[in-house]
Amino acid sequence: MKKAKKQLGEVSSGEGAESSEAPSEPTGHEGSADARAGRAGSVESMLREFSSVGAEAPMTGGPARGKYDQLWQLSMADPQTGLANKLLLLDRLTQALVRRRRHGGEVVVCHIELDNLAEINLDLGYTTGNTVLGEMSRRLTSVLRAEDTIGRVGGSELVVVLAVTDEQVVGPLMRRLQRTLDEPVTVGGQDIRLSSSLGVAVAEDSESAEDVLARADRSTRVGRR
Repeated sequence: MKKAKKQLGEVSSGEGAESSEAPSEPTGHEGSADARAGRAGSVESMLREFSSVGAEAPMTGGPARGKYDQLWQLSMADPQTGLANKLLLLDRLTQALVRRRRHGGEVVVCHIELDNLAEINLDLGYTTGNTVLGEMSRRLTSVLRAEDTIGRVGGSELVVVLAVTDEQVVGPLMRRLQRTLDEPVTVGGQDIRLSSSLGVAVAEDSESAEDVLARADRSTRVGRR
């Protein structure tokens, strides 16, 4: 941000004699304008820094790369689990839908509700609940394929996006997910089980990413009744 210029008093034209006048303090609207200008300068400075980091980081290492990675984590990853957040998940789902329309295949969205996570948080504490959530997220990621995406879209809601050319792989993947969810997580010597509900939606031609996600969510709620 640019340093503010000091206001200088007038210099007299006498024989070497100098007189200075103290700068006046801004008042009223003048002070507000200065404050607004300062805030705008800060925002502009941050934007310039973020833009330069984004441009340099993929091709350079060092501090620039570190800043870029931090910005990516803040904007695209869930801070508790490291999974994709809703913004990144919708982007991946949108890309999968575009590829489906061009090249065929199917896009399947699985919505997972961790039914008793809130209860675990209340009974055993949020530290334990976060440990259970983090471990379960890691396990689910490990059973998926490299081309699949798993994200966290709510406190106890996870979503898996599958792009498949053969629908027959969906059933085995769903069963692996369910078996993983059924396995207890051991925290401090105590086995903790997560109860879960799964809902599945197969994308249709006219649907957007938000449409498919909402339909998978609804199917999860229907399955819980």
